[in-house]
Amino acid sequence: MLTKLKNGKFGLASSYWAAYVFGASLFFIFGSRAVDNGQWLLYFVIMTGMMIYTMLLIIGVRANYKGRQLWKVMSRTSSVFMITNILVGICTLGFVY
Repeated sequence: MLTKLKNGKFGLASSYWAAYVFGASLFFIFGSRAVDNGQWLLYFVIMTGMMIYTMLLIIGVRANYKGRQLWKVMSRTSSVFMITNILVGICTLGFVY
């Protein structure tokens, strides 16, 4: 499976979504643990890592997208993932109470 992913057999959209879901899941798991334990500095570091990870994914899409209207696709894609990042962040903060 990793070989197919590396060789681009899954397509850009599938690869991008899979990579994002993997990263968001890790963020949710480790971010929730950090919030639950009151480790706010660690949570900030994890959140910063997630934002950097998302930006790298967006840069990867830009580098590999071969269709028309690149900026239209990029703006929609980045908007969806930033909104999702905010929602996942809110969910991790649910462990405060």
